[in-house]
Formats: sequence, structure tokens, C-alpha cells
Amino acid sequence: MGGGAEPNALAAIVGGVDANPVFAMSLGSKELFHSNLLAWYIRHHQPVAEALGFRGEVTVLREKDHTDLLIRHGQHQATIIENKVFALPDTGQLARLAERPEAAASDLVLLSLTSPGWPGGIWTSPGGRSWTWLSYRQLGERLGPAVPAVAVADAYAAATLEHWLDHFTQLEDLARAVGRPSADEPVMLPADQRKVLQVARLDAAVQKMRCQQVAAGLAARGIPAHVDLTRGTGLIDWFTGGPDGLQRGWQLQGDQFRLAIVVPRHHPGYGRDAKNRRAREEEALRQAGFFDFSLLPAAIAAAPAHGFRHYAPDFVYRYVPVAGITVGQAVQAGTEYAGRISKLAS
Repeated sequence: MGGGAEPNALAAIVGGVDANPVFAMSLGSKELFHSNLLAWYIRHHQPVAEALGFRGEVTVLREKDHTDLLIRHGQHQATIIENKVFALPDTGQLARLAERPEAAASDLVLLSLTSPGWPGGIWTSPGGRSWTWLSYRQLGERLGPAVPAVAVADAYAAATLEHWLDHFTQLEDLARAVGRPSADEPVMLPADQRKVLQVARLDAAVQKMRCQQVAAGLAARGIPAHVDLTRGTGLIDWFTGGPDGLQRGWQLQGDQFRLAIVVPRHHPGYGRDAKNRRAREEEALRQAGFFDFSLLPAAIAAAPAHGFRHYAPDFVYRYVPVAGITVGQAVQAGTEYAGRISKLAS
């Protein structure tokens, strides 16, 4: 499940998502859109608030102390919702949110399409605060019974709510089809499936979900990898600092596995001109032993490493092509190189 789908089957799922007007409304800012709409329904329709367990006087605050939603309800109760649609927050972000004053007496909820992989759906921060995962599918199941009561007060609001809940199901279908690859399936989708997704601007979202599967596997091994999207391609990386001020780490983006060094601001290699670039490369040459790809099995990285590449003002790397690398292989490579780099950095 989630590794890939036949182009025709995928096209049917994508067509359903694209035909839903709520999807078009959400494209500008997916997470912000869903947070705002949830806040509006809670504020304006009591049956929605009650379906979520919020009773009595309910106050909803947006972006309060860096929280997506702060909901005060009942006598002295509050709930904080951190909303993520396709990409998950790292546990460091959740730990920082849990330490904020508003979180002290609040229930903490992570709302997301993709599972964070927490045992029992609960994660406890170093400070002892617990986050509970709520999926979009579960949110839809809770809100569904409120639709008839909303319709009595506002037919348009009820119709929009129904479209919104349908959208949750469509996103879940998409995630099941192509967003949750197993360990033996490629991290990146084939080009024909990506083209189907690109028609509805869903390629980036699916890439994030697939990369998140690698990050979840690494997190289970105690390695807090970061997931992002740059230049239209999913990115997973991990870096650590050393006593010499350099950051060392690895990246997997598309069909490239990279080993990289980031120089600090005071380093002569920091900057955008040719002199800085030469200094970065000289630093990389002094660290030549770091750029060793021998831990990668030959079946993954059959070609020799490419020469040094740069991203100004501070980034220098080498890479090997790893076309077809699976989720399991990426987790294993990330684990081995995180261990090796940690030893080198220390």
C-alpha cells in the first residue's frame, strides 16, 4: 500500500481531488486554510464544537503563541491543535510548543494526514507533556454526524462542510495509493505517476509524504531527520555540528545521495564570490576522508561520486546517483552515515 498505483487508478483518485471545490480553495495555503475553516465551524456552529468534545462557552484563537489553534472551552479547559497536512513537524518543534505557557493546562493534539508513527498515537515530550495524534480521517468521522444540524441553520455551510469531509476521504485515498511506501518500495515515484499528480499540483504533497516515511523510519532509530521540498523535489537530510564549527551531514534528494559540509559565517569559504567558493572547496579537500560513499551498497550507488558542487554561501557537497533507492535502503544508509558522521564530528 502506498508505494504506487496504476496510472489509470491514480488518475481517477487525482480527478476526484481536483473536482472538489474545497481542494481549489485550499491551494493557496493548505494548512492555514484547513485551520481557518475548522476554527470557523467551531465558532459558528455549536454542533461542530460538540462533535469535537468542546462544550460550554468556546473561544477559538488562531496563531496564539505560535500555535495553529488554541481552543478554550468549558470551565478551565483548553486544547491546542498543531495542524500538518502532508509534512509532519519534528519532535523538537512539538517539545518547544509544549513548553509554552498556554500549553501548561491544555490537551495537545497533532492533526495530520500522515501518521507520525507514535506508539499508541501518543508522544511525550522531554518536559512530560503528551501529544495525541488525530488523523484527518478521524476528524472527518467526528464531524460527519454534525452535518444535518448545521444544515438546519445554514444550508451553504452544511454543503461546504460535506465537500470538506469528502476532501478528507479523497486525501486519505491519495495517501493510501501513493503516499505511504513500504520499506521495499522506491522513495520516489515513477515519472508517469508524477505527471498524473502534477496535473492537479499534488506532486509536491505526495513527495513530502513519501519522504516522511523515510524520516519516520529514521526517527524510530533515534535519528531526527528533516523533510523539505526544494526545487520541486523532496529532500531528506540530517546534519550535526563539530568542535571545528563545521556542520557535516547527508542528504537524499531525488536520485542523489549527498555528503555535505556547511561552513560557518566566520569561515573564509562563507560567501558568494569565486574566492569564497575556492575556500569552501579547499576545506572540503582537507576533509576528503569525510566524502566516503563506501558504506552504500554497490547495488544502490553503482556510479562513482561526482565532483564537488556548491550552494552559496556556505554549502559544499559530493553525491552519487541512487536511482530507485527504496525506503528501507534510505533508512539504512541514513542510519549508517549518521553514526559515521557523529564519530567524525566528535
